[in-house]
Amino acid sequence: DGLGDTIRVSLSEAPEAEIPVARKLVDYIVSRENHPYIPGAEAPGFDYVNPVRRTTKAVGNIGGEHVPVVISARLNGNLAVSEQFKPDYIYCGQQLPETRPSGVGYIVDANVWKGEEGVYPAFNYQQLIGLHHCEASMKFLFVPYMGLTEEAMACLRLHPEVVIVAQSNHPNRLGEFRGIVHQLMTYGLENPVVFFQLYQEEELENLQIKSAADMGALIFDGFCDGILLYNHGGKISDVKVDETAFGILQAGRVRTSKTEYISCPGCGRTLYNLESTIARIKAATSHLKGLKIGIMGCIVNGPGEMADADYGYVGAGRGKISLYKKKECIEKNIPEEQAVEKLIELIKANGDYCE
Repeated sequence: DGLGDTIRVSLSEAPEAEIPVARKLVDYIVSRENHPYIPGAEAPGFDYVNPVRRTTKAVGNIGGEHVPVVISARLNGNLAVSEQFKPDYIYCGQQLPETRPSGVGYIVDANVWKGEEGVYPAFNYQQLIGLHHCEASMKFLFVPYMGLTEEAMACLRLHPEVVIVAQSNHPNRLGEFRGIVHQLMTYGLENPVVFFQLYQEEELENLQIKSAADMGALIFDGFCDGILLYNHGGKISDVKVDETAFGILQAGRVRTSKTEYISCPGCGRTLYNLESTIARIKAATSHLKGLKIGIMGCIVNGPGEMADADYGYVGAGRGKISLYKKKECIEKNIPEEQAVEKLIELIKANGDYCE
């Protein structure tokens, strides 16, 4: 948004490892400077300081009070998915594979849609007549900002069963995406919006940084009913792309799909090996979906910074650890070499651990 003069990246590793991440983030955002004009207008009543989730009418499990969905684009026919990060829908384009994972909805281009159960048609903004006459209970409309013409707006008003898939190839895609949603709000339209974020990255970290930066403001604005994250080409697997999409939604506090770790970056008061400890705790608890675990270096800031965690692992002195349940200290001054096992025992004793 062009606010602020300093960036602070907090990683639970060596401080010098923060600099390349911060540099990538700054360079990506600054590259939007002097971008082409976006003829957008803020919707009446919208408050950037106190945003709330945009009011939408649910279409199936998209929009309304539902958590944002993840759509995975699989145009190469590879439908392998992770059980933990299984997308809600898979967009297959022109070809619907005969063998498909269960528990997932499928989206195909409208010209090949045949009304199969659990399969839904996708239209582009030049196919409004076809969309109008289609009898599917759920339809997807791929549309850029400039495609939201008066005709398109009138069509959307007649078809609340349409999920908008917002597209942009603008240098400031965040600006165009905001423009789309503000226009819908101005016209009183309540169709859910999924943001189609397209990249061409060779390294996973670059994809994570750019996609998180592009989605973060949209989530905070209350605009996100779903994300379609697609990395064209490169060596990043589809499963890793799906995991990144779920991670973005969890970081934005709008959908939980894995264990949440709250950790400090470490400082001179940290008297145990923070990095190796985090790795050990993650290895033992990463399957505990929805659980929040605080891993803090010292007793000075630890209890306060991990106040909303379910369990806390806090440095109490050189080689000593204290364990917390919520804000209550359960056991003090545990030898570091025993502390991770003691943490697992505490989680199990409270019924929050599953094998």
